[in-house]
Amino acid sequence: MKHVIIALSLSVTLAACGGFNGRENAMYDARFRHPIAVDPQVVTLQIDAPRDKVALSVADKAALGAFASSYKSRGHGLLTISAPSGSPNERTAIALVAETRALLSEIGLAQAAVGYAAYRASSANTNAPLVLTYRRYVASASPCGNWSENYAFNPNNELSPNFGCATQNNLAALVADPADLIGPRDWDPAYAPRRDQVIENYRVGEVTEADSSENASGQVSEVAQ
Repeated sequence: MKHVIIALSLSVTLAACGGFNGRENAMYDARFRHPIAVDPQVVTLQIDAPRDKVALSVADKAALGAFASSYKSRGHGLLTISAPSGSPNERTAIALVAETRALLSEIGLAQAAVGYAAYRASSANTNAPLVLTYRRYVASASPCGNWSENYAFNPNNELSPNFGCATQNNLAALVADPADLIGPRDWDPAYAPRRDQVIENYRVGEVTEADSSENASGQVSEVAQ
């Protein structure tokens, strides 16, 4: 009976150490104490379209290039081009939309990634702009600098309120695309020609793996010998 009691008490002790609950996570894990908030943000670029404008300027093309580059690295959803409707410069704006579309295609944006819309402009606005927008995500962590506790007296051996705050803020500032903090990215589509070639090779009994490079070798390095 004594051995049974000892075994039961040991199992209860181990179960208690199996994992943190919500309160302990908040106390010892910086991800809970200083969470990173990820919020959507609309990025906007306006291009003036006065009635006498016949083409995009050099400055317009440079701004479009930077805008498209930012969209390719951090944009989500469509890049939308909105043209004014009902304003005196409506026809000029439509012509600039066509030029903008061609420039975005040259930069490398697929047609499926660009959307089009119209917005109602005032009939007195002779300079209603083209408006380009896309959605991106922005990451931000909680502010640091909580030195309210006495670090010289910590009988419970708990972490300070400021522990991990700088690391979380650095991560929020350095992550290439904050959307990755929400969840993993989707898989890219399979490369169909290679897949079909492998299946065909397997069907006719040929080698399915890629050819080895002349520089490939299975020899073990002798540097440490």
